[in-house]
Amino acid sequence: MKIVHISTYPNGGAGNATIRMHKSLLENGVDSKVITRDYTLDNEGVKAFNTSVWFRKVSTLWKMIKILPNTYKAEPDCEGFSSPMSLYHVHKHEDVKEADVVIIQWVSNFLDYSTFFEKIDKPVYLYLHDMNHFHGGFHYSEDVERFIQYEKLESLFKEIKRKAYAGKDIEVLAPSQWMIDLSQKSELLGAFPHHKMFYGLDPQRMKYHEQSVARTLFNLPEHGRVLLFVSERISNRRKGATLLIEALKKVKFSENISILVVGNYDKSIFDAENVFTTGVLKSEKEMSMAYSASDLFILPSLEDNMPNVMLESLYCGTPVMSFSNGGMKEIINDTNGIIISEIGVDALAEGIQQWVDHPPVFERKQIRKDITETFNLKARGEALKTLINKRLQTI
Repeated sequence: MKIVHISTYPNGGAGNATIRMHKSLLENGVDSKVITRDYTLDNEGVKAFNTSVWFRKVSTLWKMIKILPNTYKAEPDCEGFSSPMSLYHVHKHEDVKEADVVIIQWVSNFLDYSTFFEKIDKPVYLYLHDMNHFHGGFHYSEDVERFIQYEKLESLFKEIKRKAYAGKDIEVLAPSQWMIDLSQKSELLGAFPHHKMFYGLDPQRMKYHEQSVARTLFNLPEHGRVLLFVSERISNRRKGATLLIEALKKVKFSENISILVVGNYDKSIFDAENVFTTGVLKSEKEMSMAYSASDLFILPSLEDNMPNVMLESLYCGTPVMSFSNGGMKEIINDTNGIIISEIGVDALAEGIQQWVDHPPVFERKQIRKDITETFNLKARGEALKTLINKRLQTI
């Protein structure tokens, strides 16, 4: 069985999940390969389609011309609006030609939907890292309502995808029931078969470290409790960073509690003596040390699918606090974290204050044991392999 994944990037949230899925198949003896757009990492079977920066710029210009008389001006507050048009003709890649099955991952500004589906003659899986496969250009539904200036382009891009999908051998994969439910109600993907399919994490690469050792790495106090927040971009409204900052201002912290912030963060936004910042941590080992150093990880996303950071935290035995939405409510419970039923600053502040004043007791070893059983790298690869085998047997 030969499988090829198509992904714009080999890193980031969707890229990391793709590489993990790829590795889970390799663990199960499957000939799996990944094609990324223009750069890759030092990973087995991962290749860049075209590394030319100039080609990427030409493709961007070509897309702008193709949508005339409509125009596109990027909105910094919009998380993403991606064209389904591209000069990257991925269907011509040798690995695609030789594959038995293609898994289309997060492919924004890479895959040309029209030519790819016109030329492809083999089973395809669409993996839903977000909602872009069943929207036109948007990646999340909230932005559809917030940015009405993209309405004409959204309709145009939806039509391109509708024609591309028509009559094709497509099935849909997603890591959360929340995302599946939304996709099944959509006009673009509702008619296709859907399957819930987790990706796995390597328990040897994402693991719990001795807390005292981990705290030393980040110059954290040896004693007391540590609250963790990970922020790739403070301005990303959906991730809830600004909401968390406002909530933290309402909390009365005791002296024995520190806040560890991983990622891009300006300390002047929330200035306090108990805030420690690490900057961006790129390796799994560094991230696992941050989780291990902490007693609670706060994930304040307003909507999310199956965040890598949530799974990584649980792999390290660190409980997670989250709103009751998206894929988080399917994983977080009173044995591995805290669910906030109402989305908002006051509700989040109240939940944090409750943790400060009356900390619940969590069994970190049990948290890790439970999550590694569900999201084990090899087991998830076996489940995907079995699903694909059954499909190929019907052809």
